Amino acid sequence: MTDTAHAAPIRIPIGSADGVAFDVVAWGPAQARVDFSVACMFEREMPGAAMAGGLLALDRALGGQLAGLRAAGAFRAEPMETLLVSLPPPGLAPRAVLVIGLGDPAALDGGMLRRATRVAMREAIRFGAASMAFAPSVLDAGHTDNAGLDMQVVMLDGMLDALRAEHILAEAGLARPPALRACSFDVGAPRVQAAGHAFAAAFADRRR
Repeated sequence: MTDTAHAAPIRIPIGSADGVAFDVVAWGPAQARVDFSVACMFEREMPGAAMAGGLLALDRALGGQLAGLRAAGAFRAEPMETLLVSLPPPGLAPRAVLVIGLGDPAALDGGMLRRATRVAMREAIRFGAASMAFAPSVLDAGHTDNAGLDMQVVMLDGMLDALRAEHILAEAGLARPPALRACSFDVGAPRVQAAGHAFAAAFADRRR
């Protein structure tokens, strides 16, 4: 019998920019084997929905603390509010986990996702990460009506804009060059192929 417990996840390259290789990987924020794993979280789930998927797995790996901190108001998940887990417990693959607030799920738009990816990229670089992963986590909160958000385009735009800005800062002698060399977008295994194609197309359009 083949042991698939530690099999490498499906990984689809989508392009490189400013020394960073971007790809799509079938894993969640708790399983991402990177220096810096980023997940997003709303102030609450959509009506009738409960926390699910990769965000739920992350919360469970943290002993329920993520949901607990939100319920207690210690982390409200307001727009661009951040929570950094710098000492992740055993069982989490990344060296650190950042959670970014997205606010009210009913108010989600492409601009919010673009801002979240900018924050994720900047914080990963400030952390000194060589590798990072980003999970928008919108489906994990029951936010399924996302066709109009153009998610791949806006998330890639945010990442690449923030990365370029950090390199400009370094080129001006105002900061150290980013150590980042790899950036992954987290996607559930059933959607990884479609997401990989969409991200690759968005990357190619941006580079034209």
